[in-house]
Amino acid sequence: MEYTYSQFEGDAQREPVKSPRKWKVFSKKFGKNTADGTDRRDATTNRDYDEQSRDSAAREERKVVTSEEKEISLLNDKGNEFFVRGEFNGALRMYSEALKLLKNPVVITAESRSGMMDTAMRRFHTARLLVNIGAVHIRRECYEDAMSSLELSIRSSKLIPEKSVHYYRSLEVLSDALENLGLVYYKEKDLVISLAMYNDALDARRACLDLLEQKWKSRLIKSKDEVRKINEEKFACKMELTSTVQQIALLEERQGNIGKAIERCEEAVALRKEVSPEVDESSLTLLNALGRLYSHRSVGWYKEALNNFEKVYEVKSELHDGEDHIDVVPSINNIAYVHGELGNHRQCLNLSDRAIDICTTGRGISKETVAAYTNKGYALYSMGDNQEALAAYKLALDFLSKCAGDTDLMGATLHQKMSEVYMDMGHVDDAISSIESLIEAKSEVLGGESKELALPFKELGDCYEMTNELTLCIKCHTRSLRIYKHHNDKEGAAKQHNKIAGIHKKKGNREESIDHYMAALWHSREAKLPSTDPT
Repeated sequence: MEYTYSQFEGDAQREPVKSPRKWKVFSKKFGKNTADGTDRRDATTNRDYDEQSRDSAAREERKVVTSEEKEISLLNDKGNEFFVRGEFNGALRMYSEALKLLKNPVVITAESRSGMMDTAMRRFHTARLLVNIGAVHIRRECYEDAMSSLELSIRSSKLIPEKSVHYYRSLEVLSDALENLGLVYYKEKDLVISLAMYNDALDARRACLDLLEQKWKSRLIKSKDEVRKINEEKFACKMELTSTVQQIALLEERQGNIGKAIERCEEAVALRKEVSPEVDESSLTLLNALGRLYSHRSVGWYKEALNNFEKVYEVKSELHDGEDHIDVVPSINNIAYVHGELGNHRQCLNLSDRAIDICTTGRGISKETVAAYTNKGYALYSMGDNQEALAAYKLALDFLSKCAGDTDLMGATLHQKMSEVYMDMGHVDDAISSIESLIEAKSEVLGGESKELALPFKELGDCYEMTNELTLCIKCHTRSLRIYKHHNDKEGAAKQHNKIAGIHKKKGNREESIDHYMAALWHSREAKLPSTDPT
């Protein structure tokens, strides 16, 4: 049984530029208001844009704010207000007007006591505005325009020298531009480049934190006000760092790199504890994510996963004054899933029925209803009731069609589970149909070269072998082989070469069989497998 759904997955997989949202994959919220009710936030981050910027050190060294900068900041703030209201034409107009001012600077008279912005500050504002324009294009799903704006932003921020007082701020905007560019590649289903962009953003965020440490350590005398500023800046910087690490964990998971995803998620949890030991919604999201990764079939740390899910359940129950609140259902589903993996099928069934009762008592249909029926189906299947298991899975698919798209990954998981039941019942044609639906859904969401497709193609090939459709069998195993090779998985490639060799041997294709056996031998040695003898 594979993990199907969690509260973290539902939150973190939303587009990061949408409001309100938690993964950019992940994960910026927009439009947090100040005490006077006005929006003073950057369109793509939680940080204040101008005089409220975290870079207080730069403010101290540059106390004068030019009239030009005030006007640009005012236009940016108006753009942000349009952005959070979803009025993207207005936002784009304000950001573009600010960019025009930067390209055509106005000479300020000496009497104003303000003068001109320096080159580094001008480049910073340009980079920030381009990030905001990129965010607008992402919300409009104009990804080519978004990519163009974000790449220009990256170039502008990289032109600011390390010795500049604005270098820290340039690293901030560089991080945001890289993350949003990673989101664009994610939306275009290029997960490899998306992950590379997020890793670059992570490097920039770490550099931000290092710069803060160096900057304030060099000040021998620190007033109470300075100490407060230090702590505020570190808090904000670590929160951004935590968010970026969390998004990388999600992307690693999406590519099937569960071990790396666990490392990143554990790092995010540790960073979050450094910032605030108190448990809040953000902490619960991370605990859910880590629990999901621990309970992945390739890991199997079910007791550790159960510990995380139970912590979340306890906090959720306290927050909502009871165990039957709809917001507690995700935790019930998570716990039910782990009990199913631990072999406690009766407990899994009871918890699933409880989740279904809460979900269906006048609260409408949600993905949690789907997850509950999925867990119930697995419990029934494990208890030997194939017919009832199929009925539960079909109900789950029906509910999913009403609350999500046909290509949702939960649907892929359900088709996989149904194929297992059909195989046990000897209904191979039905199993083939389910696996084909699974492959279609995963290809649509993850892309055709995702490593997550290697196993389904292998299983489809096995089914075709059972029906003696050997040409289709070889085609499916060859597709699986190509995916393993694409991801440099020599062990997977060795096993597929070996499998294809056996099928060719069965068909009487001696030369093709020998070629694949030799390839299997080579890949086995490269992968340092315990045995290199073909079977």
